[in-house]
Amino acid sequence: MYLGQRLVTQGRAVSVVVTPSAREMFTPRELSAAFKEFIERGAQYLEAETGIRASAYRFGERVLLVYEESETGLVVLTHPSASKVDSPKS
Repeated sequence: MYLGQRLVTQGRAVSVVVTPSAREMFTPRELSAAFKEFIERGAQYLEAETGIRASAYRFGERVLLVYEESETGLVVLTHPSASKVDSPKS
């Protein structure tokens, strides 16, 4: 799986994005295993307001977040460090 790859799973096409932080932190085997489990077992969490489905997978001390956007069906695999924002310097 690579950035922007399109896969066909369970009879439906799925667009998959693996963020650079996830590619750096996890092996291709780990990324593939998490994606496969997400598709087969479904999400652990559902955000009722937005419809975003998400799961978290732990590999030792590392955590991989997988979520699917409700409107587009885009599945994103990311490492939480990707969402950290530096505070502005004064």
